[in-house]
This record gives sequence, structure tokens and C-alpha cells, in this order.
Amino acid sequence: MIPPGPESAGTAGAALWSFGEKPEIFGAAGGYKPGKTAADGVQSVRRAVTLLNVLGSFGRTGASVAKISQLSKLHKATTHRILCALLCEGLVEQDSASRNYRLGARISVLNALMGQQFDLRIVGEQVLDRLADATGDAIYLGVRTHFDGLCLDLREGDHKIPLLRLKANECWPLGIGAFSIALIAFLADEEVDAIIERNSRYLGAQQDITPAYIREQVESTRARGYAASRNLGNLGMAAVAVPVFDPHWRPLASLCITTTMDRLSEAREKDLVTLLSAESRGITTNWCELGAFSRPITWRKGLATSI
Repeated sequence: MIPPGPESAGTAGAALWSFGEKPEIFGAAGGYKPGKTAADGVQSVRRAVTLLNVLGSFGRTGASVAKISQLSKLHKATTHRILCALLCEGLVEQDSASRNYRLGARISVLNALMGQQFDLRIVGEQVLDRLADATGDAIYLGVRTHFDGLCLDLREGDHKIPLLRLKANECWPLGIGAFSIALIAFLADEEVDAIIERNSRYLGAQQDITPAYIREQVESTRARGYAASRNLGNLGMAAVAVPVFDPHWRPLASLCITTTMDRLSEAREKDLVTLLSAESRGITTNWCELGAFSRPITWRKGLATSI
């Protein structure tokens, strides 16, 4: 792994990553500025995507219209109207007993179609097996899904951890824990700020996790090249994670080892980071080979040719 330095993540990288929902991009000099009808259509799409992202965080249990409305910050009537439209398209379904809404079967179909192009799980399977066998700890492979980190796959080693809070196919707010810090640390500063602002709503019950703490974690991760957390939430857990970069050295995924405090000394932390870094480079190489990409020699070269 050859991570970008702090200055490059916040300056040069700013040209590469931006949120699609930012309205100011339409008003930029020389840019496309939609008329009222087009703008209304774009707003509807964004609202629908927001509801899908909210539903994705609830899993199979789903959520009520009121809860979805609260988290999406949309009016209840607007939320219900969009949910009904998504329901008709099969992107959302409603539980007949609880009346909760959840992601529909059509999402699985789209996911399968995407997997036919390339599924990161395939590349990560043997990596997770090797790491779990070598360390005896729990190993996560995760990717970013907008404001959340999605656990693509998980392996548990011989040292069982009773308090694993994240399971495969579950989402976790970006910025909380080493798993997700590794996903955002090498994004542009403005994107990191937007993620922290958006996810600060989930920090109410976490006294030791604040927006300032998350920013400190981002800076320290950039400086040393990997994320680490100890006793987060006072649960006696510890974790280290490294980013996995795509062929243009943008953060693609994260590899994380989670264990108990007593099993992560400073010396072992360095050993685990070495293992994770080697496997991270292997995932990037396999990604390039399966996707027929040409991998840049250095992340700086990749960055320069991507702008």
C-alpha cells in the first residue's frame, strides 16, 4: 500500500471526488443549468435515492414511514408518495404484518447484474481466509455506499469475539470505527466534512465519538497510512484497517482486523498492518487484472492522469 499524503488527499484529490447531490455543480461557470422541469426531475431522483439509502441501513426489518421521513428529512407525505412509486417498481416492498418498508427484490436483481461485471467478494474470499487463518481474529472487507460503509464479507478466526457489531451485508455509518475511517481518510477534505456532517446525527449515544474525534482519526490515518481504534464505545475491542485503492489510487474498499484489546499490542499492530497492506495490494492487482485496467506505477501518476 502506498497511501496518499495528507496534503494530496485534501488538495489534488479534490478534483476527483464530489457528491452528486451538490446543487452548486449545476451553476458552475460554463456548466449545465437545468430548467425548472429538469430540476424537479433531478430532485425527485435524489429524494428516491435518499430513501433507498435510508432503507438500506435497516436491513430485513425495514422501517416505518415516520422513521424514514425523520432520517431522510423529507415530509411524511412526500416520503410516502416516493415509497409507493418505488414499491410499484419492485425497488421497495412492504411487510404485510409490520407495514414497514424495506428494500425490494429488484435491488437484488440489479446487484446480481452488477456482480456479473465484477464482484469484489470474489477477489476478497481467499484474502479473508488467509488473514483469518494467520491471525485468528475477525476480518472485514468493506466498501463505501454513499454515507455508509457496507460489510461485503466477514471471516471469524479461532479467537471468537462475542461482541462483533457488524455482520456481512450490514451497513455502518462512515466515520465510526477503523473499518470506515480507512474508507474515507483519503477522500477530499470537503467530502470528508460532508460525510461527518451527515453522520453526526448517529453520534448521540456515543460519548467518546464526536465530529472532532472523527477528524482527528482521519488526520492520523493519513499520516501513518492505516486506521486504528482501541476500546471504541468502551467495549474492550480494538481494530486496525487499511484502504484498498482502485487502479487510479482512489479508495475502493477497506480491509479490517477486529480483535480484543489484550490481543493488540503495539508490536502486533505493526505486524497486522504489514499483513493487511500486502493483501490490500493484492486486491488492487486482481481488480486490475479482472477489469483489464492498466495500473499506474505510483498513486501520483494515477492521480495526474485521472484529472
